[in-house]
Amino acid sequence: MDKREAITASNLGPVVSLLTWIMAASVIIAVGIKFTLTSIIPKKRNREDIALFLAISFSIGFTISLSLAVPNGIGKHQDSLPSHQLELLQKAVYSADILLVLVSGCVQASILVFLYEITPDRLHQILIKVLAGFIILFFVPSFFAAAFPCHPPYVWEVLGAQCIDQLSFWEAFAGVNLVVESALVLLPTFMVYPVMMERRDKVIVISGFAARVLVIGAFAALLYEAQRLKSHRFDRTFHSWRFLLDMVLVQGFSIITVCIPYICQITCVFN
Repeated sequence: MDKREAITASNLGPVVSLLTWIMAASVIIAVGIKFTLTSIIPKKRNREDIALFLAISFSIGFTISLSLAVPNGIGKHQDSLPSHQLELLQKAVYSADILLVLVSGCVQASILVFLYEITPDRLHQILIKVLAGFIILFFVPSFFAAAFPCHPPYVWEVLGAQCIDQLSFWEAFAGVNLVVESALVLLPTFMVYPVMMERRDKVIVISGFAARVLVIGAFAALLYEAQRLKSHRFDRTFHSWRFLLDMVLVQGFSIITVCIPYICQITCVFN
């Protein structure tokens, strides 16, 4: 965050920048702990780490994109911004939008791979495949909607008139992900509850997956802010700061909470 930028009633962008970097540091710490702990289990194949590595790579790109958007006008009134800043801001937000979709998809893939590898139950595997198919069917159009929101060649001109209704897209994206994330909480509970294991260990594992209620809360907030932002079409740069804060929370909590079940598994193994 630019140290010369003060948080004022007419400049709320530094709030976004501050939370973005705090969340980025938290993500790196969580993933670092996860990778360190899982590496000590001999002969364990961590295929889910491929998707998680991609997710954190996209998350770093998301952080950089928002860090470029903030000094170019996020949290400031649109009529006070010169044209070159508006162009840079739109390109940065456009990149962040795509990267958020990629982070969400990779994290959900990582969870499903993990669940598929730890269960020998045929019914569980079928349910995982069905959920994976649903996520793929939703992810593909979501990616293209984020990548091509406006008329070519200026696909990044997200404040322009020749664009899809982006807020309706984010409402749909958040709404569907509320369902997906709820399934990612309930499915592990369904899988673990009947397993013969210590009650304490069972509670630890289920609680690890239940931590994704934070992601559900972040998506609910994103849905609400997308609806609220529709009433501020003519000063989008100023009023979008809370919407972008929710995007930061979505991608950050998605990665942090995906690490918790792995850490819980290690705890159970060594207990």
